[in-house]
Amino acid sequence: MRKILLGLVVLAGAKVWYQDHTYRTAMGEAVVEAYRERAIEVCRRNGPKKAAGARDDAATAWASPSIEAVIGNPDIDVAFWDTHNPLWSQRFRDPHLILTAAKGGARCSYDVHEGGAKLSMR
Repeated sequence: MRKILLGLVVLAGAKVWYQDHTYRTAMGEAVVEAYRERAIEVCRRNGPKKAAGARDDAATAWASPSIEAVIGNPDIDVAFWDTHNPLWSQRFRDPHLILTAAKGGARCSYDVHEGGAKLSMR
């Protein structure tokens, strides 16, 4: 009887995990597809302007970035318990698209809620 009960608990846990994983994957893909072009344009605009040809370099670097949808910006340094910090919602609640440039290793975090981006070099 215990083995049957344990088996049912494992199956129920696997079902909940699968449903959650499927939902998060589908929603992440939907957010990426909905905001891809806007995020690339904002990240391209916020790129460094070093020389006259820098605009061309930025265009090629952000031509085909890898994009990942996440909740919260991992680059913002805010503690989880610091709920009165004005950046708390950006760090832990707002949806972001993390774009990694194909060249140069630049990383851009596009805030879907505010429409702004923050560029960091790696």
